[in-house]
Amino acid sequence: MKASFTNIIDTQFTITELTEGDRYEFRVIARNAAGVLSEPSESTGPITAQDEIEAPSVSMDSKFKDVIIVNAGDTFTIDADIAGKPLPDIMWLKDGKEIDSATQRMEIKSTITRTVLTVKDCIRVDGGHFVLSLSNVGGTKQVPINVKVLDRPELDADLRKIVTVRASATLRLFVTIRGSPEPEVKWTKRKELPDGRWLKCNFTNLQETYFDVTGLTEDQRYDFHVIAKNAAGLLSEPSEGTGPVTVKDDVDPPRITIEDKLRQLVVVKAGDILRIDAEISGRPIPVISWSKDGKEIEAKARVEISSTLMSTTLIVRDSIRRDSGQYVLTLQNVAGTRSLAVNCKVLDRPGPSSGPLEVTGLTAEKCTLTWGPPQENGGAEIQHYIVEKRETSRLAWTLVYADMKATTCKVTKLLKGNEYIFRVRGVNKYGTGEALESDAVKAMDPFTVPAAPTNVEVTSVTSEAMTICWERPVSDGGSSISGYVIEKREKSGLRWVRVNKRPVYDLRVKASNLREGCEYEYRVYAENAAGLSAPSVPCPLTKAEDPLFLPSPPAKPKIIDSTKTTITLAWNKPLFDGGSPVTGYSVEYRKTNDEDWIVGTKSLKMVLEGLVENTEYEFRVKAQNDTGISYPRDALSSVIIKEPRIEPTADLSSINKQLITCKTGNSFAIDIPISGRPTPKVTWKLEEMKLKETDRVSIKTSKDRTTLLVKDAKRGDSGKYYLILENAAGAKTFTVTVTVFGRPNPPTGPVEVSGITSESCVLTWAEPTDDGGTDITNYIVEKRESGQTSWQVVNSSVKRTTIKVTHLTKYMEYTFRVCAENKFGVSKPIESQAIVAEHPFSKYN
Repeated sequence: MKASFTNIIDTQFTITELTEGDRYEFRVIARNAAGVLSEPSESTGPITAQDEIEAPSVSMDSKFKDVIIVNAGDTFTIDADIAGKPLPDIMWLKDGKEIDSATQRMEIKSTITRTVLTVKDCIRVDGGHFVLSLSNVGGTKQVPINVKVLDRPELDADLRKIVTVRASATLRLFVTIRGSPEPEVKWTKRKELPDGRWLKCNFTNLQETYFDVTGLTEDQRYDFHVIAKNAAGLLSEPSEGTGPVTVKDDVDPPRITIEDKLRQLVVVKAGDILRIDAEISGRPIPVISWSKDGKEIEAKARVEISSTLMSTTLIVRDSIRRDSGQYVLTLQNVAGTRSLAVNCKVLDRPGPSSGPLEVTGLTAEKCTLTWGPPQENGGAEIQHYIVEKRETSRLAWTLVYADMKATTCKVTKLLKGNEYIFRVRGVNKYGTGEALESDAVKAMDPFTVPAAPTNVEVTSVTSEAMTICWERPVSDGGSSISGYVIEKREKSGLRWVRVNKRPVYDLRVKASNLREGCEYEYRVYAENAAGLSAPSVPCPLTKAEDPLFLPSPPAKPKIIDSTKTTITLAWNKPLFDGGSPVTGYSVEYRKTNDEDWIVGTKSLKMVLEGLVENTEYEFRVKAQNDTGISYPRDALSSVIIKEPRIEPTADLSSINKQLITCKTGNSFAIDIPISGRPTPKVTWKLEEMKLKETDRVSIKTSKDRTTLLVKDAKRGDSGKYYLILENAAGAKTFTVTVTVFGRPNPPTGPVEVSGITSESCVLTWAEPTDDGGTDITNYIVEKRESGQTSWQVVNSSVKRTTIKVTHLTKYMEYTFRVCAENKFGVSKPIESQAIVAEHPFSKYN
């Protein structure tokens, strides 16, 4: 059939009055103004008339994905292309409520394919969270759009009295500034009130609630008010003025205010933080100084002093016993001086008991110990003492008493002849104190004098002197021999005369200043702590005359070293030089079974060279003086010449527990004596890496020592160092552990900021990847307000990796940073992203 619709200008048309369920075909004929018809288009083909469902959809400009920013007074439009079958219902919402399109400034226009929201002469409250919502039987589609309106700031200022000084003034004000974005503050002033002129001051971005105004004239009258401006360049209305103010000298003596608890004794435990906070005031600003027990305190590793115009804080970290005392804060300006004392006490373990630790009544089985109480009790009553003993031949201590109340006690069950050291430690409720040790004593019955020395004889004689030798007594009387006393007597004399003015410790003495031709006899006394022994049996009479006989043979030679072709012999001087000084020695050697001896050299030590490997040799030594050559002294036995093989070894006894510690930036050395035959090859390794010499690492090795030196130590130099020694007899490895301590790495970021409100937020971070070799003691958290260059401490003793920051200023932009601290220093900081202190759904956003 032919449809009755004509003059269709659009290329889209809706056909009505169809019967649901019937099938239709459609085609289009064009007609021009002359009434000429075109040929019909192709048919659409059979179509059944029935409802078609298509979910709503929206197409918008990409600019609506970001926050739309407009200035107050302007007009903004949000438009969108829409689709859906059947046609969707259109709804516009703002901050969760449907928009009433009947308002004078807000208009909504919609067609079947488009919807437009227009807001005229917008004000700040027109900004917010808009939502376009479409719905039909096929579903619902919602599109959010955020709009921010930049308006003039609102200023709520209460300017209080101005405290002035010559040619400058400090404005004390309390001001709340609202606006988006957050406004900056500008000041204006009016000079000579009657003239009515306001002069603009060039101070901007004021962050504090006070400001120093300079360039004023003394005795002039001024009025001040404040204006806020935001980033959009919009100015607030001026605040009310301060009222007339005359610039003149104004001084105020210093004042100090502290918490009531600081006026009493401040008590902290050792290792905790000691903190004293004080509020201060005064005109002009007073000079601040802190002292302790009469000495001025300076900031150092554990001590921090921080001050502002209105406060000062003293912090002592990791407090120890000597941090106890009286701390005095002193303020001084032209108006006077004010001091305030705070008494502090650090509770700690006790110090060592007052000594000495006396050992009395010593026998072979027991003794009595006596000591005094500690001079420093750590701030708490001494509860008891721990008494211990140790044999000097052992490293372990044995408990004697675990709960001794008195300062004297009896020690029993000692072993006769063993040497002991005793120690005492005081205990209070905070722990066990430092030890007081006694001198070493031997468990013996009361001492007696030693027995007399034996076998006194003269071993060397000249016309002027004699050498006397003897043997030790068979008993030392229970105390070590401290020396010997020698006496002489001429044959015709009645009196014994001392030979030595002081006791000698050797078993030999030379008696000089003799009379040639006289006969002398000698006797010897032994001395210990109990006194002198009885005298020895005198030696036979000996005439003081030069001898006319040969020296005695040298002491038996010893073989002290050998190689494939050499051997080293050593020997002692003859006991008797024959009455004439020994002038030299003759060393002879021969191959075993040979008859002829080969002459060597003249000295107390000789290296024989040119020997044949794996050949057996015999050796002997003769002494010579002016009279002649002594009888020979043979070696112990024949020797086969060959290179000895001794397994390499190293002496690590000088390195305590094979552990070396070093602070970053310093140097450390591992110096180890080595031995072995042949001389071992030396290799140094750090973990699995073979060490080579660099600008920081040097290795020096000699026959009997190797030294590894590391300069400018770094944390990466920590680890196990292996010394490897190798020769033909074997190989050995020795280990030394090195720990390099230093400041920690920065905390692991990012610094996440969550839970943001207008007054607080929560910061979270992770531990450093490297703690510097020792535990992280705390974290330091700081904040910086937008436009400021200085950082303010939020908390310098944070123990965990999260903190809630409070007392933020509403709408202020903040950046935070965090440092880690250990006992060696503070790490570099990591910073957070900037955030604005505001509720996430504030009506001002």
